[in-house]
Amino acid sequence: MKKKFSQKTSGKKRRFLFYGIINVIITNLVLQGLLLVTSTSLSTFLSQIVNVTLGFFLYGKLVFKVNSFKRVSAIQYASLAVLIWLINWSGISILTELGLSPNFSAVLLVPILAAFSYTAQKFLIFKIHT
Repeated sequence: MKKKFSQKTSGKKRRFLFYGIINVIITNLVLQGLLLVTSTSLSTFLSQIVNVTLGFFLYGKLVFKVNSFKRVSAIQYASLAVLIWLINWSGISILTELGLSPNFSAVLLVPILAAFSYTAQKFLIFKIHT
């Protein structure tokens, strides 16, 4: 038996992937460039600012169809961003210690961070809007 989905809920994963790809490309271009000229911590922090700013609006408006944002969503999204930044920074550092380049390490972490981010946004951050 197939479940019927409203127009508002159908296609969230596809939209998240589409806008996520845009966000990841922009964020990782910033990250890759910064890794060439500054520390891993500063690089990931600055790229995360780009990611958060772009992501909050892309995902909130275009993926999860939020009409008006609630303050709690912004706080939760910012908290998620800090957590993802810490995971990204730690992951790059660990993988670099294991012999991988910081740039390659950053690319390897993308799918893990994306899956974690989608799950948190869907079930925690933007759930209150649906």
